[in-house]
Amino acid sequence: MSEITHGLTGGAQSEDFTAYQSKKKGKRKVRLIVAGALIVMIGVLMWLVWFSPVLAVKVVQVVDSVGESLSADQIAQVQLAANISLQEPMAKIDTETAAQAVVDLPWVKAVDVRRGWPNEVVVAVEMRIPFGRINDISPGQAVDAQGFVFESSKTQGLPLIQATGASLISAVEVLANLPVDLARKVVRVRAESIDSIELDLQSGSTVRWGSADEPEFKAAVLEALLMRRAQIYDVSAPELPTTMDEKGPKKS
Repeated sequence: MSEITHGLTGGAQSEDFTAYQSKKKGKRKVRLIVAGALIVMIGVLMWLVWFSPVLAVKVVQVVDSVGESLSADQIAQVQLAANISLQEPMAKIDTETAAQAVVDLPWVKAVDVRRGWPNEVVVAVEMRIPFGRINDISPGQAVDAQGFVFESSKTQGLPLIQATGASLISAVEVLANLPVDLARKVVRVRAESIDSIELDLQSGSTVRWGSADEPEFKAAVLEALLMRRAQIYDVSAPELPTTMDEKGPKKS
C-alpha cells in the first residue's frame, strides 16, 4: 500500500509542477506584452512630441507684457529675432536663446518666451518707455528712465535732453526725480557735466540744478522760488538758493 500511495503522490506533484510552470510562463508572456505595449506607447509619445506635426508650432504670438499695443513693425522685429519656425516641434524650441535674441533689440527692456501647448509660442515683451528725446527727428532717438538710448516714434512732447555719457544718465536721473507738476514744465535738460545740469522751463526761465544729488530738497526749494518771476533760478546749493533777473512775484 505504501508503494501505491507513494506513486500517487509523485504523480500529483508532477501535475502541480506542470501547472506552476504553465502559470509562470503565462505571467511572463503577459509581462512581455505589457512591456512591449509600453515601449510602443513611449515611442509614439516621443514621436508626437519631438517629430510629429501634431505638437508643432502653428502660431508665434507677440504681446506687450503690460498691455500696451505693439506696432506691426515691432511685432515683425520680435518674430525675426526670436527665429522660431512654424511647424517646428514645440519641444525643440530653445526659449532661452529666443528670449536673449529678442531682449537684444534696443527698444525691448525685458522678454519672456513661453510655450502655449499644443501649438502656440507666446513672446511677451516689456518695452522701454521714452522718457526724453535726444533729437527732433521722427522717428528719433529716445532715452528711458535708466539712460538707455533707443529709437522710438513716440518722442513728441517729451523734453529734449542735451547730454552724453555719464552726464546723460545724471540728466535723466534729475528729470525722473522731479515731481510730476514740475517735470511737466521742463522742455529741455542740458548737462555739460554731471555737476552742471540745467533745466529750461516752458516760461523761458532756466534752472541751474547742479548735480543730481538732493533731488527732493532742490525740488522743494525750486517750487518755492517759482512763486517769483525770474530769468534764472539757482538751486545747485539748495541751502543758499538764488535768482537772477527777478521781476517780482507772479500775478495771481
